[in-house]
Amino acid sequence: MKYYLEAHFNLSGYIPEESKDELQKIFNEFVTKTNETRLEGNFEIQKWESKENKLFLKIDSEDSLSPHVAILRLRKQLSNQFGKKYRLGVRGFNFDKYTIENKIEDFPTSEFTLPLTKKLDFKEQNGKKWVKIEIDPEIEEDFIEKGAIERIVRRVGEKISKQLYGSKKEHHEIVWYSGKKELHTDENPTQLMQKANWIQRTNYRNQWILSPTLTTLAEALKQIMVDQIYKPLGFDQMMIPKLVDWSVWMRSEHAEGIYQGGFEPYFVVQPKEPTPEYFEEIADYITITKTIPSEKLAEKVTAPIGGLSYAQCPPFWVWLQGKTLAKESLPIKIYDWSGPTYRYESGSAYGFERVDELHRIETLFIGSPEQTKKIGGEVREKLRLIFDEVLDLEVREARVMPWWLQQSHKEEEMDAEEELVVGTIDFEAYMPYRGKREDSEWLEMQNVSVIGHKYPKGFSVKAEENIELWSGCCGGSFERFLTAFIAQKGIDQSKWPESFLKYIDKLPEPIKFH
Repeated sequence: MKYYLEAHFNLSGYIPEESKDELQKIFNEFVTKTNETRLEGNFEIQKWESKENKLFLKIDSEDSLSPHVAILRLRKQLSNQFGKKYRLGVRGFNFDKYTIENKIEDFPTSEFTLPLTKKLDFKEQNGKKWVKIEIDPEIEEDFIEKGAIERIVRRVGEKISKQLYGSKKEHHEIVWYSGKKELHTDENPTQLMQKANWIQRTNYRNQWILSPTLTTLAEALKQIMVDQIYKPLGFDQMMIPKLVDWSVWMRSEHAEGIYQGGFEPYFVVQPKEPTPEYFEEIADYITITKTIPSEKLAEKVTAPIGGLSYAQCPPFWVWLQGKTLAKESLPIKIYDWSGPTYRYESGSAYGFERVDELHRIETLFIGSPEQTKKIGGEVREKLRLIFDEVLDLEVREARVMPWWLQQSHKEEEMDAEEELVVGTIDFEAYMPYRGKREDSEWLEMQNVSVIGHKYPKGFSVKAEENIELWSGCCGGSFERFLTAFIAQKGIDQSKWPESFLKYIDKLPEPIKFH
């Protein structure tokens, strides 16, 4: 990797002439020490000069210390060694020109840009492919200190890889199958439930109203989960917030995958001034025209402060953030279904199984690696029992690309992980109306993920006696459970398995319309 940087320090005054030899000595020692600590590469301060209250430097580096890192270290050194002696304060620095040249495997298929960069050039030299990144000289010190330049370089490679090979690796390995089950319909389950008046689409995209009939089935599923999983395994119920601010999604790394195929949030805005006077014009307009002045309304609200809950797991961690868990409290086992979650599904999704507003069950567990792996395995076995024996569904388990690696664009990490030691298992249901088992798409309806230390590290959670903390989570929605069930068993209650019917006291009669 080759670097070239022109930058200057902003000082509180002029550099005295008598101090320049000492300044040269500081730079010489810095260069010597840098090169001595590196087995390969070369680092050089090509030139330096002072003009008024600015100190200009030109730095060359090849396969050695990054010049921007050198600037950060020199800033501290100049403040300590030089500034105190000559009463000169270092008030910051600015880039004048910064280019980074890095080898790449291949050229991108189409041009792209990146934040905080001025230009990207791709070239071939001596049979090798290179990218030349010109950093925006207006980049803020804060971004440099927090590793933005390193992430720019890495992001170039990620975007090229995404163009050439797709946004994620295909990884889908079937590891268990329930066997064939007795099927009672091959009709579309959404259409079956609509004809029976069990569900009704609203005027909003991908949102449904569940009738008393279908709500009864959802409540039965809840009781099954309690009886089969949560009571036997000692889980407690919680109520987790459904409005999530950006700080949570930054720590969970969801934000890094925003609308990249892994994380599609609904945004939340706030009124700039929550007063009757501020919105009087809007109210008058609506009263007179009976329409919503969307553009005028947009001017009166803030930029998004976050969004509606995409999954309950990330906001849960705010409860533990920055704390040290007592040994006797481990493992922690909780579940939440206290409200809907939201995902802006792409395209014109039609079916009841693909909704923007879904009623999702989140199962969370935290403990030592051994505890977490054990609980993940136990939950997996219990879910297998529910789908296979209680609901009598034809299902399979698939080992897939973990969602958290997709969303944060770190697919390469999966290769280093072991089986379900850290990873994701999806439960998928056969959907007869979609065609033959071997050729058709099965419905993903539940996952079990052992995530490792991602969340404890991201939210700075520790445990007593320095116990290493891992976490796991499992998510599934009533919409998908019910869609899978109706797709295989139909809506004729007489054909449903007794193991499910015992959880239903009486199925309400559907509301009829004339």
